[in-house]
Amino acid sequence: MLESLTVTPTAIIIMALVGLFTLVLPLGLGIFFWRKSKGRWRFFFIGCIIFPVFVLILERTAHSFLLYGAHGSVLQGNIWLYAFYAGLMAGVFEECGRWLAFKLSLRWSQGTGDALMYGAGHGGIEAVLLAGMTMLSNITLALALNHSGLEAVEAMIGPLSETELATIQGLCANPAGIYFWTGFERLVAAGLHIALSVLVYVSVKRRDNWFWFPAAILLHTLVDMVTVLTAARLPIAATEVIAALLTLGIIALARKVYIEEKEDSLSPFSNLYS
Repeated sequence: MLESLTVTPTAIIIMALVGLFTLVLPLGLGIFFWRKSKGRWRFFFIGCIIFPVFVLILERTAHSFLLYGAHGSVLQGNIWLYAFYAGLMAGVFEECGRWLAFKLSLRWSQGTGDALMYGAGHGGIEAVLLAGMTMLSNITLALALNHSGLEAVEAMIGPLSETELATIQGLCANPAGIYFWTGFERLVAAGLHIALSVLVYVSVKRRDNWFWFPAAILLHTLVDMVTVLTAARLPIAATEVIAALLTLGIIALARKVYIEEKEDSLSPFSNLYS
């Protein structure tokens, strides 16, 4: 049975397309905001730096103490508690990273277009590192598996644990179309990052709008918490649609704040609030 494990060519092609999409998405968003909103590329690259530092390094370090520490079984044993924890950690680390980035770079900013560029960079590098690299890894495993079976995979990564074997079996069993949802998820996540970047930017720029920073943390927590809960109980399509609907609501809110900020910045009395 294990000797016959293969990944369909269709699945490999779709994974390649999704991986390519994770590269095109951030660049496309960056070019769009650069042209339409006059956002600057330096903020795009700041976003590209902040995500891995605050999520892949700092947040993962915190998980090693909290989620995988002495009391981690309590968090992992209750889906509601785990969902709240996962959402809150993502909200705190990513929004604090966003806040610090804007706080340190506000002197260079020329307007809210820079917030859009930052969000494109933050969400874009997340898409590349989380989804794009996963697709590349999956394709590499699939090609080795299809060519020479499990022996070729073990020659690449060493003896397979039960968890790794289960992952490979899942890779072979997954319907090809399921990988399209990965691309959809990254598109929604990029939209969320852009919207939250606008809220945090305004909270930093205008002291009377400080409340948008904690609001961004709470909104981020809500979306991630709901995603974890629905993923545990509903099909992937339902999970992604619900996340998309929540994100659209946050985008609508951020658009309102964005327009108000642009109008205020044109007012001769705007310096009274900054």
